[in-house]
Amino acid sequence: MTTDPTTTPPAPSPGPGTSSTPTATVNGSPVPVREGLTLRDMVSELTGRELTARGTSADGAPLGIAVAVDDAVVPRSLWATTPVTAGQGVEIVTAVQGG
Repeated sequence: MTTDPTTTPPAPSPGPGTSSTPTATVNGSPVPVREGLTLRDMVSELTGRELTARGTSADGAPLGIAVAVDDAVVPRSLWATTPVTAGQGVEIVTAVQGG
């Protein structure tokens, strides 16, 4: 049996328990990332609330949320233009009152 040197063999499929979907780590858990995903999208999906381009709640209610990417806090005004890419570490924290 001969092989045609002009063809490329198919890439091996991922093994069990692995995924070819790119992920970022959000609050310690892997989350799939898609093309065009921004911090605003991620916060909106996580909270179930619509956000404006400025990172504020569309209904005007306070969010009480801060976001850091790879240990650097990202200002709310930049959430809509900050992409989330594979391999990044994202922390989304909520302020809690009490003592």
